[in-house]
Amino acid sequence: MNILIVTAHPSPFGYTHTIANTYAEEKRKLRHDVKIVDLYDEENVLPYLKFKSLRQRPMSKVQKKFQEQIMWAHEIVVIHPIWWSMPPAIMKNWVDEAFWAGVEYKFTKAGKIKPLTHHKIAKVFATSGGPSWIYRLPLFPLRSFWKTAVFGFNGIDVLDFKVCGSMDKMSDEKCKEKFDDFLEEIKKSAQKIK
Repeated sequence: MNILIVTAHPSPFGYTHTIANTYAEEKRKLRHDVKIVDLYDEENVLPYLKFKSLRQRPMSKVQKKFQEQIMWAHEIVVIHPIWWSMPPAIMKNWVDEAFWAGVEYKFTKAGKIKPLTHHKIAKVFATSGGPSWIYRLPLFPLRSFWKTAVFGFNGIDVLDFKVCGSMDKMSDEKCKEKFDDFLEEIKKSAQKIK
């Protein structure tokens, strides 16, 4: 399988990149092809979406690369911190640029949406200063953003959604212990075959 891991954290030393590298390592042990895309790398930075006419807006090389990566992937894994109940703006910008009409979905003559990204799966892993249980409540939009609005809209099944919460509220020792437990869950998720 081709595994695309997309991360969004400004610090290369944070939990986000540790999760990505742990997941990638487990997938490589199973002989999968893995590509990690750090949205904060200079080569991946895009200006925010702006246009006078969407139909006449030229596609940038980075946007085309993002779309090709999604088409290449059998599994898409997004990993990010939760800021204001959502992923960082840079990841939302990735969604705006990568999931594009005519590439990942199209509109039929009847005006219905037809996904073009068939037989793909996705996983979402996040860290939060708030408790993880709160992101299972309907009031908080993170789960529905990924499962319904982004991946579901494009016909991609979300098989796993995990949040490691309360990371700001513990001592360093307890935080490390909790994160180590979370990494074990990440490894198990990586070892699952659909």
